[in-house]
Amino acid sequence: MRTAMLLLALAQAPAQEEWIETVVPRMVSAEAQLAHARRLKHLMRGQQGAELAGWRRHTVEAYRAVRVFHPDARAACVEAAFRAGEILRAADDEAAALVEFGWAARQGGAGDFRARAQLEIGHVHRRALRFREALDAYLDVGGDAASSAARREDAWLWAGTSWKRLGNLEEARSAWRRVAEHGTDPLARITAFDELALSFVEESELEGAAGVLDQCLRALSASALEETEQGERVENALLRMRVVEELSRALARKRDASVKRGSPRKS
Repeated sequence: MRTAMLLLALAQAPAQEEWIETVVPRMVSAEAQLAHARRLKHLMRGQQGAELAGWRRHTVEAYRAVRVFHPDARAACVEAAFRAGEILRAADDEAAALVEFGWAARQGGAGDFRARAQLEIGHVHRRALRFREALDAYLDVGGDAASSAARREDAWLWAGTSWKRLGNLEEARSAWRRVAEHGTDPLARITAFDELALSFVEESELEGAAGVLDQCLRALSASALEETEQGERVENALLRMRVVEELSRALARKRDASVKRGSPRKS
């Protein structure tokens, strides 16, 4: 059903372009066309109900007009497709959002919006529980040397989540370790350590979880002590690690079970 919807949306694209030429004003440049769409997006805020639906439609048409009227302005077209995809995703129009994100993701050398679009494709599939499709999208970004380190690390984090949901825990742990041990962003590294340690708690491998937590603290405590805004964010992220509470609960349950096993029977 989803594939059929996507094919239908792609088949309707030429008709949409003809329609856009009649309802969206042509601006002198791609930048001006993009600015026009942004103004409509700003006006869309605060609308509700039928008015919101109408403003969404007009705004998406305005973003699509960028590549209809200025197809050679690659960077502006990719950003416009990404923004249109965001609006459609927020409206729960999954098929149309995937078309826009997919167009942006297929444009090589288009900067950060290409990677962001591919990540959004992964997120749409993941939220719909299509973890294989999500994983494919995340791996595309994770293996793309043209994507920024931040986008690649985000992709590997979500790839780990997708692998876990697909039942491949070893691959999930490998993805999280990649970010935890070699990542460039301290906050992404903490998230990776957290997911990795939690995976051990869930398998009742408490020593493994404790070891990962210890590795995280040794690797990032120095950053947390820096008297900077970044240092404060790192400190807060360490304090909010879910594994700290989960590991504490698991250890308490283990102690309680041990006590019960060692308790003498009552006559």
